[in-house]
Amino acid sequence: MMSPLAATRGVSLRLTPTLRYWKLVFGNGLVRTPEDFGTRGEPPTYPELLDWIAVEFQSDWDVKRLMRRMTSSATYRQSSAAPVELRQRDPDNRLLARGPRYRLSAEEIRD
Repeated sequence: MMSPLAATRGVSLRLTPTLRYWKLVFGNGLVRTPEDFGTRGEPPTYPELLDWIAVEFQSDWDVKRLMRRMTSSATYRQSSAAPVELRQRDPDNRLLARGPRYRLSAEEIRD
């Protein structure tokens, strides 16, 4: 079954800003190679999440709402502290098991 995002036209137009804002907020992108969506790029860590965020963003193109949604998520609010075992299994935090190591400034969130 095709995802809602893949079923629409202009996939790159919808994914590019979503991936860039995700990387800005979380430090790591959902796709390790955001500049290459083609067959040579890596697949997204969570394709369903990427589809959902891109479709939501496409509905009104409201960057402020997208940023608010990301920064108020349970994933973003997690502590960046993690047990040694978790850091060994996922050193790059690709699975989002802990919060980002840095936070956005108040100005970045406001804007």
